[in-house]
Amino acid sequence: MTRKTTVRHGPLAAQEGVVLIVVMAFVAVFVVVGLGLFWLVSSQTRATELERTDVKAFNVAEAGIDAGMLALKLHWPEKESDIATVDNELLKTVIRENTPGLWLPRNPSEFIQVSLYDNVDTSAGEPYPTTDVADPNAPRWDYNGDGIMFVDSTANVDNDRHRILIQAERQYWQLSFPVTLALWSGVVDSNGQGLKVSVENPNPAPYLPYAYYDVHDAQGKKIDEGYAVAAAPSQSSFSQVFPESLRAALEAIAREQGTYFTSDTEASKFLGSGQANGKVVYIKANSAVTISGNKQVGTTDDPVVVVIDTPDGSQNTWDFRGTADFYGILVTVGDSVLRGTSGIHGAMYCSGTLSNKGSGSSGEINYNQTCINNINGQYTISVNIVPNTWEEYTLPRNPTTTAGS
Repeated sequence: MTRKTTVRHGPLAAQEGVVLIVVMAFVAVFVVVGLGLFWLVSSQTRATELERTDVKAFNVAEAGIDAGMLALKLHWPEKESDIATVDNELLKTVIRENTPGLWLPRNPSEFIQVSLYDNVDTSAGEPYPTTDVADPNAPRWDYNGDGIMFVDSTANVDNDRHRILIQAERQYWQLSFPVTLALWSGVVDSNGQGLKVSVENPNPAPYLPYAYYDVHDAQGKKIDEGYAVAAAPSQSSFSQVFPESLRAALEAIAREQGTYFTSDTEASKFLGSGQANGKVVYIKANSAVTISGNKQVGTTDDPVVVVIDTPDGSQNTWDFRGTADFYGILVTVGDSVLRGTSGIHGAMYCSGTLSNKGSGSSGEINYNQTCINNINGQYTISVNIVPNTWEEYTLPRNPTTTAGS
């Protein structure tokens, strides 16, 4: 059987050629559109990844700012020996544990770097002048004493580097302990040689002519007056010396510092730990407490305020022995008994009866004006960002750095 082959001629053959060309054109268009969409999606994905790493780097840098602000709030560096720092390694660990998926740079120490330094210009020579321009070589403490320092935070997440720079400003509690008062008590009941009140060397001159004691009643042995000590020319009330506003401020400071106690055992342990210097220790109880120890508490530069807040008539005991002298101000709401052989260097206020059963190493109460002055000006309410000082920088990517988990 013979198959016939039909050969088309004329217009129909021409139409089939046109269809083939049109199909090929459509294929070419679809290929071009597909490639374009592929590159568009790829570019958008990469841009999104870059944006995400930039946001992550910014967030890590911002966490560094928060950590720096907290470090200054907990301990504002007022002198060269009190440098405030941020533990960058600990901060890195905490951030990564709480935020999975943050990739480290090749040098892990670049992940977060937080520096705290003063707002002075070291290039001008000492005494360094104040400046609004950050100088990373500036002292790590409040050199000029203006209550403003720089917090400088740099983060590197997956080779995306971000820096935030701010100025932090310190706000103070306006404490108002009487500068000339060594002792206030409703009643003094002393044994032995009496309750000795003296002036700590150097004496108050030329600042003050006297340190005063304000006692409304005395039983048994009275006040043993030391040099430049005298009875107050006019009597005041305990609420005038220690008003409710001052008590509330001290309680708030203690709560903020984590030094508010309801247990006398825990309070005694903390006072003897060496960590109480420069702090306010507030003990609140519904009955009498005993605070004891045999280690020095506080220093002239870092005095301590201890408030024992108990009901009227509670016979609280302050029992420090050996060379465990106390530097600061001791306030007792209620009655108080002084035992042991250590002395108080600063001042003491007792709303009720103050009984002296000990014999201090250098007098029971030694007025120290430096302690009181330091207490009236050293406690921080908060640390805030100075308005209009927030600066952000996206730093160049390091082409030699590769990221790792």
